[in-house]
Formats: sequence, structure tokens, C-alpha cells
Amino acid sequence: MPSDGVGRVCSTMNKNLLGATTSLGRSHLVVAAILSAGIVMSAPGFAVAQAQSKNESLLQTREGPELAQADTGPARLQAGQHRFDIEAQSLSSALVVFSRISGVDVVFDGVLPDGATSAGVNGDMTTASALDILLRQSGLAWSVINQSTISIANPQQDNAQSSANITEPITVTAAIRNLGPNGVPDEVYETPGSIAVITQESMRKSPVREARDIFNQVAGVDISNDARDPGLTVNVRGQQEMGRVNVNIDGARQNYNQASHGASSRVYLDPALLAEVEIEKSNLNQNGGAGSSAGIVTMRTLNTNDILDDDEDWGGKVNISHGTNSYDFAGDASAGARISPKLDVSATISRKVIGNYRAGTHNPGLFVTGNGTYHDRDSSRSDYTFLRQTSGLVKANIYLTEDQELNLGYVGSKSNYAKTNDIANEKTDFNETKTDTLTAKHNWNPETDLVNLDTNLFWTRTENSQYRPARYSAAGAIEHDPYTNLFTVDTAGGDIANRSEFDLTRFGDGLSEFGLGYGTEFFHDKATTRSEVEDLGGSGDLPYQVEGNTPAGQRDVYGGYLTGTYGWNDLFELSAGVRYDRFALDGDSYWCEAVPNFFGSANQCATDNDASLDIDLVQDKVSPSFGFGITPVNGIQLFANYRENFRAPTVMETMLKGSHLGGVPLSFFSNANLKAEESRTQEIGANFKFDNVLQQGDGFRAKVAYYRTTVDNYITMGYVPTPSLLLASLTGTYQAAGMVNLSDPVYIHGTELEMAYDGGEYFLGGTLTTSDMDLKGTYDPYILDTTYSAAALSVADQYGSASSLNGVYAPPKRKYTLDGGFRLFDQDLVMGMRATFVYPQDNIGHATLSTSVGEYFKYRVFDFYSSYEVNENVSLRFAVNNMLDEAYVQGSGGTYAAAPGRTAIVTLSGNF
Repeated sequence: MPSDGVGRVCSTMNKNLLGATTSLGRSHLVVAAILSAGIVMSAPGFAVAQAQSKNESLLQTREGPELAQADTGPARLQAGQHRFDIEAQSLSSALVVFSRISGVDVVFDGVLPDGATSAGVNGDMTTASALDILLRQSGLAWSVINQSTISIANPQQDNAQSSANITEPITVTAAIRNLGPNGVPDEVYETPGSIAVITQESMRKSPVREARDIFNQVAGVDISNDARDPGLTVNVRGQQEMGRVNVNIDGARQNYNQASHGASSRVYLDPALLAEVEIEKSNLNQNGGAGSSAGIVTMRTLNTNDILDDDEDWGGKVNISHGTNSYDFAGDASAGARISPKLDVSATISRKVIGNYRAGTHNPGLFVTGNGTYHDRDSSRSDYTFLRQTSGLVKANIYLTEDQELNLGYVGSKSNYAKTNDIANEKTDFNETKTDTLTAKHNWNPETDLVNLDTNLFWTRTENSQYRPARYSAAGAIEHDPYTNLFTVDTAGGDIANRSEFDLTRFGDGLSEFGLGYGTEFFHDKATTRSEVEDLGGSGDLPYQVEGNTPAGQRDVYGGYLTGTYGWNDLFELSAGVRYDRFALDGDSYWCEAVPNFFGSANQCATDNDASLDIDLVQDKVSPSFGFGITPVNGIQLFANYRENFRAPTVMETMLKGSHLGGVPLSFFSNANLKAEESRTQEIGANFKFDNVLQQGDGFRAKVAYYRTTVDNYITMGYVPTPSLLLASLTGTYQAAGMVNLSDPVYIHGTELEMAYDGGEYFLGGTLTTSDMDLKGTYDPYILDTTYSAAALSVADQYGSASSLNGVYAPPKRKYTLDGGFRLFDQDLVMGMRATFVYPQDNIGHATLSTSVGEYFKYRVFDFYSSYEVNENVSLRFAVNNMLDEAYVQGSGGTYAAAPGRTAIVTLSGNF
């Protein structure tokens, strides 16, 4: 059955709500305004509104009003009976309930009579009989448009007077349903490409410890940082970090990078602030695609309409959670107010307090490192996994005119946590990460099909203050001085886009349409790092050397696109586009060799052996894209897509320099010749959308896709020789590292499937993801523009192969999820189970000498969730995550900290 939602009757004359609104349990109905008088064309049980010529009207498509369904003629309602239970109420509310039960869309010409009420309708009967009863007190008549759409009109109303006041007929339609265990909207299964949506229903039904957990049920998506860091590193189809995936908050890019063992790119946001997450994997020929190659992840935060029902002028929501395994407290409160027809505002605040959790006990084996060392739950402790997080947002929506609105927003958070860069949790950093995001959006949508203009401006800052305590020897002496780093990344940008629609001449028996989308975007990254080192008698690092691991610099990225789409009668769609991308990156760098001392280890680079290095990179590319979709039979859509993309390197990738912290004999070299990545992605897939499959009112939805991506100039970290090769004679180890372009293409291909069946009282869904990656490329290890010694050149065979790569994280080779349950007691009680099965890649591609990355073991996780709606204002949830107390590390987890063990959480939710 559909998820919670509202239906309503409204007038587009002044865009004010005229009809009453009602909650419809698990139904989700929408009001679609037809921009000019038109016909509603339908698949079985559901309608899609399409505009005809502006000179036609709905009344011209019918011979006249009927009080019962016609037994003859081309337009007849679906046969069969339904069980109706509609109380006597306002007519607008009753029509919405009727549409939800019957699957029949209602088009009303005019304004509902003031105070119009419906008669009660109860029992099993045909749609026509129910309509007769429903309207018998209203003086209105109904007629059939097609088998799933009827029109209601007032036969006594003067048509001339009506046309003077009403310019747009209104459709009350059940065209959008949110089916399955996660309430995924139908748009996902109507889009000829790979797209996924994480709904608020999915995020709320089982409280999460970290934001990463909300992505667990999405095909083709993984999170690559472990639970010791609350930031998100989203992996889409095998690609992650450094802008390959544009992860944004309300359209504002989050481009923060910080070097560490494991993932470097992170986004910080409490899921309590989220209304919805959309993951676009196919169409990057739009604003948001600049500098990206794998996908666009848009995290939309709460706004007034997410907090208030349609008939509320003010109100709010509260959620409070407490659980076991150090899940101490999580709470959020939201409030909104419609101050006037021209202004509404909203705000949300969230607080989370979590302690150091306990890992699972069953199947304690976790992973092996690159050098083959075995680790279990006891050798990969989950110490230092606490989190203190405070988040909030403020929104204002200003309706300037009937066709213009301005949306202003602020989202911010502060997170205090600890993170270790080693498996044994012996070297801990304490972090305070702050984020601030400002957005300003303007939409202009006048009464013309040629203009639907969106303009967006944004600024975001992520700032991490990291304190690293002193390191001590076994004898208690200070080996390394403590220091504090302040990492800051500011990103500012904007974009503008327009969509123009053209109705073409009729072709055959269908309507031809052509759409043109075009826009441009720009963003600027500025990274700064400041370091303060205390002098306690240890070896110490010079501040400027510490700053080199997460370097300063700036980058400008531009993009523009043009896309044309031709569609015929909702059965055929063809699209083609082109985009232009350009980047410019500059900054001052240096390179130096770590200097060996008498004990065979290495001091950091000294000030007298640095060589300056100027970084100035500029590159651009034109990339085409094509798409095709066809609906050969009702309910099945086939699609195919091809695109090329251009991914600019980041400041951190290009400017990395200095020495490894803590006296490790390893230098980092900047690569002044780093090239942008160029990728090609092909995919084929199908959407399935059927209703009334096993019983009246049920629904089945599915999306399947196969993709293949080829990436040229793939950027990753590799070991490289130092020009003099001085250190190798003492240590015999690799002595430098830098970001390199792989000479061989990287191939990624996989299959994604997600499906859901919803029968109202029960539901079942799941996903399947397979992925295979070839990351064993070669590279040129001589990345410095300098003279290398004969000794350095003589060891070329030790560098430049897959065994000397580092920092590549592959998603699971196979991942399956299942989700099913029941809705009991008029669907007030929901109980469900989720299962996740993960199998790692056979081909990881990491350096064989690495001690921080490796291959994790397969695992399975079972979760239980439930909710009970006490009344319309209060609900109670209870969940148990990791019911079998499995010990595991999450796939692509970077440093591979053990995941939380069994955790039970209870949540109290209320509306006011």
C-alpha cells in the first residue's frame, strides 16, 4: 500500500488551497495542475497529466455530463468492485479518498461549491455506484474520460462565467504512489535511467548510529569510511571521493578533503535533518555534473512542507531515541509556520550523544591487511567510537509573485569525535568538525512552456580542528610532540538552468513533445591548513611540513550543458546532450626527500633540502551523452544510456607534499603533471510498474540495470622513488608516495536490481548489487620534473605496478538485501525484518606492503524494526540492529574498524 500522504483539492487561480485536506493512512495522492486545459491520459489505475492545445478544453472532449457510467462508447471505467469506506465529510476530502481506493483519477472543472459535502459510501460496489452515492447531495455530475479517469462538472454553472475565473482545470490523481518497505516514489520506476531515492520513511523506521547507515538498502551504493568517523564517503558504482560523486546538501557541494588512512573525502550531516536523498547514477548532463564522473547525491533537508500538513498554519515534530550499546541519546525537534501566503519559515535542531560501542561477538574474523596479517574483533578494537553531535537548520520560503519564489536556507553542524589511523587504536586524534552551508534559490515559472528558470547560489565551509596527543615510548619517554591542525575547505558557487517545452504536431495517434534543457555552473574551492606543534622534547614536525599532508590551494571548476529530449505519447523517449567542462588549479608547493639519521629511521624534510614547485593546471573537455527509453507494453519500460565525463583533480590530489607524520620514513611528492580523469559509461535497463497484481490495490515495482564504465587517467596514490634513492640503502623500503595517473584504463561493470511488492497488510522488497573492478593498472613513477640518479632509475621495476598502489577501495563484489513485514490493526502496527549479505571483491588492487588496508571477510546482518501509531499525534518505534550480534567490518570501510554489535533502540515521536 502507499505510504503516508495527503490528497487535496486546490485552485491554481491564486494558488491558495480551497478544499479541505485529509490524511489518508498509507495512501499518497498528489494534485497535478494541467497548465492549460487538456486530457488526462492513463496507464491502468493511474493517470499522467498531459497538456493539449491551449485552445481546447476538457469539456470539449465529452458529449455531456453523466450521472452514471455509460454502458457503451470508447470510454468506460474499469470493471470490478471495490470495498469503500468513506465517511460523510467535505467533498474535496471524500474525492481524494475515493481516488485512493478505486485508483480512478478525478478531474474537476471549476471551483467546488462552498460547503459542498459528500454522502457516506460503505460496502462493496462498482466505481460508478460509489460515485453516484458520493455526489448525490452535491448537484454535480460526472463523466468518463478513459477507463481510469473521470471528470466532475457543475451542469448548472454558466460556462462563460467559469472561463472568466478558471484558467486551469485541476486533477486529483493517484498517479504517484510510494510503495514497498521504504516508500520509494513511482518516479524512480518511470525514469529511463538509474536513479534511487531514500525516503524519510526509510530513514526513520530504524534509528541509525551514523549517517552512513541510511545507504545500506540502495543498489550500487556503498559508504567507504568506517564508523569511527561520522563523515560520509559515498561510493557509487565503484567510484568515490575527490568529486567523482558530487555529494551536496540542498544543492551546495561538499568538497571537504583531509588526508588520512582510509577515505579522504567526507560530508558531515545528521540524518535527522534529512527529508530525502536522491542518487542520480545515469544523467550527469545537468547542473551538478561538473567535475563528477559517477553520480550526484543530493541530500535534501527538511523544509516547511515536510514539517506541516497542508491544512496547518503552524506546528512541529519531535523524535527522541535511546538504546543499548552506548546509544545514549538522539533527539530532534522541528517547527514550521506559514506566516502569510507570501512567507513560510521552519527550523530544526538535533542532538546526538553516543558512547564507545561494543563490536559483535559471533564470527569474530574481520579482515587481512595488504601484507597478509589476520585481524579479528579483538585486534581491531572499537574504542574511540563516541560522538557528540549538534546540528540545525533554518529555512525561509518567500513567494514573490504567483510565478516566482525565493528559498533561503542555512544548515550547520558540530561533531566531536575521536579517530584512529591504525588498526589497534593506539594512535588517536581528537576532532571537532564544524560545517556551515548557506543556500539561496530562485525559481521563475511563468505561464509559458518556454521558461522554467532555476537560479542557485551557495557557500559551504567545513572546518576540522584536530588535536593529536604526544606519542610515548614503552619506557614513557616522549617520542613525538603533540600538535593541533586546523583544516578548512570553503566552496562557493552557483548555477542557472532553464527548461523549455514544445508541443509538436500530432504524429500518428499520439502527441509529440520536445524539451530543451540548458544551464551552466561554477564553483571555487579554497583549502587552507594551519598547524601548531608543541615542544615537549620529542622529535616533532615542523608546522609547514604537517600542513603538506592536507595541502592548501585553490581550484575553479566550470561546466555547461545542453540536452534535447523528444517524446511521443509517453511510449517513446529519445535524448541527446553535450556538456563542456573546464578546471583551473594553482598553488605553491615543494618537494623534498626525508633525511635518514644515525638510527636508520628518518627525520622530516629539512628547510635546506626543499625544492620549490609551482602548480598551475588547466584542462577542458566536451562530453556527449545519449539516452533512449521505450514502453513496448503497459507497465514495462526499457532504456539505454551512454555518457562521457571529465573529472578534475582536487587540490589535495595535486598539491600533496611534505613528509609522513610521526617520523615515518616516507616523503610525499606533488604531481605537477596530473591529468583529469576521463570516463565512459554505458548502461541498459528496465523499469517494471504493475498494479492490482495479486489483489485489488496492490502494486509491484522493480528497476534493473547493467552498466560498464571505463576510466582513463584514473588517479590514485602510488609509491614512487626519490631522486637520489638515498633512504633505500638504509631502510630497504619504499621511500616516497604521490598521486599518479594509471596508464591502463580502469574497468568497472556491474548489475543493480531493486524491487518491491506492496499488498497493504504485507510488503516485501530487496536489492541485488554485483560489481567487478579491474584496478591493477600501471603508472609512471617518475612524477617529479627533476633529474633522477642512476640508482633511482635502476629500480624502476619496483615501482609503477599494482603491487605499489595504495588507497584504492573497491565496493563489495556482491551485496543482497531483503526487507519485508506486516501492517496490522488497520496498519497502525508495522513489524518488519531486514537482511544484508555482503561478499568482498576478489581483486582489491592494494599495495602488498600496506598495513592499513586489505580484504575484508563476507558477512551477514539482520535487523528488526517496528512502529505503532498510538494516535494521529503520537507513535512509538522499536528496532534491534544486528540482531545476531555479528562481528564484521563494513565493505569498503577504509581502515576497517569493527562495526557495532547488537543494538536495541526505542523512539518516541510526536506531532504538535
